[in-house]
Amino acid sequence: MPERMLTEPEGYSLLDACGIPVPPHQVVTSADDALEAAGRIGYPVVMKIVSPQIIHKSDIGGVIIGIENPNDAEVAYHTIMQNAATHAPEATITGIIVAKQAPRGLEVLIGGKTDPAFGKVITFGLGGKLVELLQDVAIRVLPITEDDVRAMIRDIEGYRLIQGYRGEAPKDEEALIRVVTKMARQFIENPGIREFDLNPIIVYEEGVTVVDARIIVSDTPASGTARLSIKAPPEIFYPDSIAVIGASASPQKVGYSILRNLLAFPGDLYPVNPARKEVFGREAYPSVLDIPDPVDWAVIAVPARLVPEVMEECGEKGVRLAVIVTAGFREIGEDGVALEEQVVEIARRHGIRIIGPNCLGIMMPHQGINATFDPVSPRAGDVAFISQSGAIITTVVDWSLPEEFGFSSVISVGNQADLGFEHYLRFAEQDQATRSITLYIEEIQDGRRFMQIVRQVADKKPVVAVKSGSSLKGRIAASSHTGSLAGSYEVYVAAFRQAGVIPVRTLRDAFNLADLLASEGYPQGNRAIAITSAGGFAVLASDYAEMHGINMVDLPDDVLHELDAFLPPYWNRANPMDIIGDADATRFATLFDVLIRHQDFWDIAFVIAVPTTLADPAHIANEIVRFSQNTNKMVVGCMLGGDSIRSGLRILRSCRIPSFPELEDAFKAVGSILKVRTARPGEWSRPPLTDRCPVGRR
Repeated sequence: MPERMLTEPEGYSLLDACGIPVPPHQVVTSADDALEAAGRIGYPVVMKIVSPQIIHKSDIGGVIIGIENPNDAEVAYHTIMQNAATHAPEATITGIIVAKQAPRGLEVLIGGKTDPAFGKVITFGLGGKLVELLQDVAIRVLPITEDDVRAMIRDIEGYRLIQGYRGEAPKDEEALIRVVTKMARQFIENPGIREFDLNPIIVYEEGVTVVDARIIVSDTPASGTARLSIKAPPEIFYPDSIAVIGASASPQKVGYSILRNLLAFPGDLYPVNPARKEVFGREAYPSVLDIPDPVDWAVIAVPARLVPEVMEECGEKGVRLAVIVTAGFREIGEDGVALEEQVVEIARRHGIRIIGPNCLGIMMPHQGINATFDPVSPRAGDVAFISQSGAIITTVVDWSLPEEFGFSSVISVGNQADLGFEHYLRFAEQDQATRSITLYIEEIQDGRRFMQIVRQVADKKPVVAVKSGSSLKGRIAASSHTGSLAGSYEVYVAAFRQAGVIPVRTLRDAFNLADLLASEGYPQGNRAIAITSAGGFAVLASDYAEMHGINMVDLPDDVLHELDAFLPPYWNRANPMDIIGDADATRFATLFDVLIRHQDFWDIAFVIAVPTTLADPAHIANEIVRFSQNTNKMVVGCMLGGDSIRSGLRILRSCRIPSFPELEDAFKAVGSILKVRTARPGEWSRPPLTDRCPVGRR
């Protein structure tokens, strides 16, 4: 059966069957029946046309409200029938529904749809006209618990109206939670429901009622997004030998760049090119089958039409991982889809895993691996970057070098014909060099599986994600780029937050967060302090904290007493702490000692240092390092300025303590973390001191 919308009586019946309150109502087929029903239900009543063909009842004059007496009821019945005959003469009229008109109350909505990436999702927000005006909604991917529903309701800005705003009595939040929970359960358990919109739902001081229900159903099974996924053993990402198939001596060829980049690989490296005896001074082989020793990886850079033959040879050789940088597969249309499916079939038959095709490749800086055609190689670090765009990788790697930002791995996922985000997340989860993970995502093929896995990974290592395609044109571009359908941006963001992933809009924010989390782990709570020698930045710190939902706590009396003992008498005696512009490293150090002794009242410390003639940036940075290493709290460096503070920045970077060049960026980063999660009891994942800071930098 094709999709159809339930009539209002059918919708009311479905809701009533699962315990969701609806108004008293009756379907009538004559004016006399309408009068009898209205009298039994009790005035005022509403009348609405009932027809499978009439979707927008108000547009054809099929709805009349505020019917107060029998005379009005008779007139309303005849008016609606005449309007239907005039404006929808072909429609089948099954009757008119007479329903009790609900008293005024707070209007909210519950909506549900089937997202192409994540399946069934549910939306809650303010209803009626406010939904279009304010767009104040919260989204969750199903299934959800009652606690999830409670958090969802409290997520919207309009929750203040439910609590009771400006002297109004609070609304029945628990009854609303029960209704949302029941509808969410009905939606996930009933495969026939494809979409619904309950708007408005009226919430009172006691109870709720659904006034209008739009429910779309179908008997046709929903198309799934799941694909076959075989667990990839993490050890395949640690090769002892690599073959470059399509290696070239021509700088214009991709195979030239890949082989050149891999010359630093400490394992065995084999160029494969049937037209040459040697490339870059290394013996070249006509085929991977001619290489005398085992081959773990094959990086394939030959034309797309040749890839199936090459994959057969790799299978015979026992290659474990094929990195197919070649384009010309699913992203180009039907012919490319068929070719990609052929390659995948060969790979599965031989037990080969595939990165790509249509990808930049993979970088493992700690292993000396740059199996890409990016002209530069990144520094080794502790952030894994997994991206759906090769161009974004090359840009980010280029940016990272002058910033002295390092990566544990950089992976271009390409078309994800075999290995996808979930496999790379599992690899990063167990990779000892990785402390946080950044994702650039255009589309996910199996959203539910992704959520299941990324939730488990994010419990162990922080995950930050940039999702492109928030605009209509961006979604179209993402689809043409990856050859797949991109789902709703808002659903992606909601799914990320549900799974413990921190969503951000810019790459700069993503790497700021990843760097901070790799160094400091999650904060234990929302209580923050700020220390600075610049009064103006103390004021800005207060502003930014409020803007990004960070609680600047009051200083306890015993802490104030200790600070008064050595700070100038005219310091501000407040948080943020302005310790006056003549502060030197010793003053910072003495204050840090107080905060180290009193770690019970704060969770996050922002240290804001600016250039002065009295404070050596290197000395200040060393004190920040000492402060960080002697607390179990999040310490955020904010060394502001230009060339004069570079010596301090180098010290912080060498000890893996991030420093934000813009003060708001620091508060924005911490606020983004706090929106998703804080540390769990007993959790403190900061790396050991010996791993963080070279000798002589403590």
